[in-house]
Order: sequence, then structure tokens, then C-alpha cells
Amino acid sequence: MGEEKVKAVLSLDNCILPDEKIKSTPSKADGLSVDDEVDIRILGCDFIQSGGILLELPQVAMATAQILFQRFFYSKSLVKHSYEHVAMSCLFLAAKIEESPRRVRDVINVFHHIKQFWNEKPFEPMEYMGNQFFISKNAVIKAERRILKELGFCVHVKHPHKLITTYLQILDNEKNKKLVQLAWNYMNDSLRSNVFLRYSPEAIACACIHIAARKLKDQVPLPSNPPWYFLFDVSLDEIEMVSYTILSLYNRKRRSPAELEQCVAKAKESITGKKGDDMDGISSANSPATSGVSPRPGMVFSAFAVCFFICF
Repeated sequence: MGEEKVKAVLSLDNCILPDEKIKSTPSKADGLSVDDEVDIRILGCDFIQSGGILLELPQVAMATAQILFQRFFYSKSLVKHSYEHVAMSCLFLAAKIEESPRRVRDVINVFHHIKQFWNEKPFEPMEYMGNQFFISKNAVIKAERRILKELGFCVHVKHPHKLITTYLQILDNEKNKKLVQLAWNYMNDSLRSNVFLRYSPEAIACACIHIAARKLKDQVPLPSNPPWYFLFDVSLDEIEMVSYTILSLYNRKRRSPAELEQCVAKAKESITGKKGDDMDGISSANSPATSGVSPRPGMVFSAFAVCFFICF
């Protein structure tokens, strides 16, 4: 029998997940409801966005962190891995990827402050060199290594933000500041959903322009004969599905971190009887190193990610 050949493709395209992986998540398998999982994903992305603002990071770093956060939890369960530690690690990692590194101590302190604010508790600074700080620091570093491992070091992200500006220039609407800003706002809000793992950056950019133009009503006429989005190789179905996903975010009621952590605790209790389960991200089950197979068929390795690993 000949040796099995493994094909590796070098690409800078975003990782698009199949529908079956989107629907059947590890968190759902561990007993977490779909609504709870979506709300925790949104909360984690809100943590990252707020933390990035306080750390004065560029928006591209916050966007990269949120996409890494979403991707990781399609490989691992929110029940077995702390969303808070993963969110901190994603922001810490993305800051280095986008060449705006921040100290792990600053990331931990910022997230500690945000959580106290959201839980409406009096602010108490974390004791530097204290026990809680070292526990958080070790958890963040461990989570960062696991993220890189689970994603196969494919940490490059192609963002649609520049595409919005380019497309509006082609459509002669780049001088419409309201349209540009509104489309960018929708783009940033879409990071809290999974559209970046389901659709191309071109489709997301067109959807954001489509929503913004409709929001402004008659102020922004877009070509309809032929449809303007044909120029960018995007279909109407893609635009409608992305638009629906983004707009549905505004209809969700915001839930507190304490409430969502209780939901995770209940799901965790239902699987604590299983032998060999390590809660909080310690277990190496189903990881690329122990499963004997690639974490995804046809793994796409990013040349940038490999270079980052060498530097890291």
C-alpha cells in the first residue's frame, strides 16, 4: 500500500466553514442551547471590542480577534473552555498579528475592569503579582497556544473594510460620508455574528453597502440594470442572507455575563460525570496532535501564519 498523500494549499483567503460544521457545534453537543451559544459569542466579541478600545488598538486588530474567537469555538466547546480567557487570548494574539502588540498584563487588567463594570460591581484593581493575576496570565498564555494549534496557525484574516471604500468609489458614492460611515458601522457589528465564516469578504462588503443604502432610503440610488453587485461577483441571495444575519443582531436582547455563565455551568454539570473530561480547556482530546488527522479536510495553511509561528 502506498503512502497517503496530503495536499496543502497556500492561500490568503478567509477560512469558510461548511454548513454542517456551522449547525453542529461542539457547544451544542455538550448541551448548550443555540440561543445561549449565540449570546455568549456576542458577549465574547463585545468583550474584545471594548477591550481593544481601552487598549487603543486599531480596529483591524479587534476585527481579527473577533474572527479568531468565532473560529475557535467551531472547533472547541464553550462548555469546556472559558470564553473570557479565549477572548483575552484572541485580542492578545491579534494585537501581535496586526503589529500592535500589548502586554498581557494590560489585557488582563482591561478585561477585569470591563467585567466589573458590566456586572455593576465597584471597581477594584487586580493585585499585580497576586494569585489571581498569575492564574489569569497562565490561562491566557495556555489559551493562546491552544488557539494557534486548533486553527492550524491559519491566523491571517482578509477584512472587507477596504472593499467597502473601493466599491463605493467604483459606484461614485465615496463622497457620501453618511453612507460610508453607516456601511462601516454595519461591518463592525457583523463581527459579532458568524458571517465571516460563511461568506466571502466581497459578499459581506456588498451586504453592508446594501443595508446602509436602504437605511438612507432615497439619498443613495444604486444601479439596478444591471444590478450593481454583479460587478463584484456577488449574488442577491448572498447579500440577503448576510443582511438578514446582521440585522437579526439588533433584535436580540442583551444578557448579562452572570446569566450566561450560569447557563454554561448547568451544561457543564451535565457532563461532569464523564471520566477523563478536563473542563476549562486542559483536555487535548480531538486536537490535531492526538487525533492523528488534520483538524479540517484540505487544511489551508497561511504563509503568514507559519512566519508568525517562527517569530512567536
